[in-house]
Amino acid sequence: MATKADRQADSRDNPSRAPGETASHPAPAVGRGKLTLRVLGTSVTQIPPLKHAAERDLGLTLEFITLDGTEAQRRGALAPHSFDVYDQWFHDLDLIWPTGSIRGIDIGRITRWDQINDLPKTGRLSPSSTSASGGDPSKRLFVQLDGSLGGTPSDRISMVPTVHNADSFAVVGDQAGKINSWGSLLDPKWSGNVILQRDAAIGCLDMLLALKARDELHVGDMGDLTLEEIDAVTEKLAGYCSMGQFRRIWADEAEAIAALRGGIDLIGSLWWSGAVKLRRLGVPVSMVTPVEGFRGWFGGMALSTHLRGRELDAAYDYLNWWLDGYAGAAMARQGSYMSNPEAVRQHLTKAEWDFWYEGKPAGGPITDWDGYTVYDVGESRGGGSYQQRIDKIVVWDAVIEEHNYLVRRWENAISG
Repeated sequence: MATKADRQADSRDNPSRAPGETASHPAPAVGRGKLTLRVLGTSVTQIPPLKHAAERDLGLTLEFITLDGTEAQRRGALAPHSFDVYDQWFHDLDLIWPTGSIRGIDIGRITRWDQINDLPKTGRLSPSSTSASGGDPSKRLFVQLDGSLGGTPSDRISMVPTVHNADSFAVVGDQAGKINSWGSLLDPKWSGNVILQRDAAIGCLDMLLALKARDELHVGDMGDLTLEEIDAVTEKLAGYCSMGQFRRIWADEAEAIAALRGGIDLIGSLWWSGAVKLRRLGVPVSMVTPVEGFRGWFGGMALSTHLRGRELDAAYDYLNWWLDGYAGAAMARQGSYMSNPEAVRQHLTKAEWDFWYEGKPAGGPITDWDGYTVYDVGESRGGGSYQQRIDKIVVWDAVIEEHNYLVRRWENAISG
């Protein structure tokens, strides 16, 4: 494991093999020709138009390594020589940064740094916004003098802040618009027709929000559970599993989509990207605006510790390309926001900007990134504008101090 000095200095460029790395993860193809940049992430951001556009604009070859969140975390922590850019969530940093697998990013090389809004830098979109519990990105954005991560500004960051959202859960069927509470996930009338996310860092928050809404369990801080609170929530989870409350507990978005397109009324954990994909397939799905508030998440891009020279330059080019606006527009068409929205605005139509960022009813057909209509004229996404939706976040996805214990208890509860 890297020392604090290692994490502070450029010794992150050391090309020696990382713990857990094997010969099955070869070094990147550089040679004399076109460079291949390997990007490790999930299906949320690894979509065809972004790959093709970045290759065209940057003159390189992209290899997208698309895994579910847990597998991406594991590879990101243990095999830094198997990827060049880590495209994941800020809350992952509590697991990834201590291993020394990613290096600090020089703010001076991020061309649109000043255009990134205050949310990832301070945890608030505006001074009047309230702070939410859990892992808002500001708490692990800046590299501190001792090599740790924190909120005190410095000239190096852990990740370039990119895509983020205020999430909840989905409803498929004629109950859309009639459900407005997290508690519905545990309502007996939905028994056998609920899906839940398997990732303990996220699914646990959905459970906690539902249990709190039903007045079944209250904890001190959803973003920092005690051992006793972990026992309590996983015992509740085990109980609901044994009663058949959950139809599927999913690890990858594709599993959630497969479950929700089954032709019956269902509710459950879903990302906005999944909702857009389902609407493209003609599935009558809506995302709930819970009266209790949203669960927030924030994504970003980090650099592998092995990068240097030409590889490092190419990786910085890719990070900067993500802030140019095109990628943010593609993400908007999946229902998510970008950290520098004004650059995104230049790549959206007025109808798209008004719909996705202003929260207004659609002034024209709203399409996904591939041109398929997913919202008709007059429809709205619910929850209001970007500012309003972010201000309604009550907890951010987080890796708690006792994460390993939570994962063990969570998996045991699911497996029965």
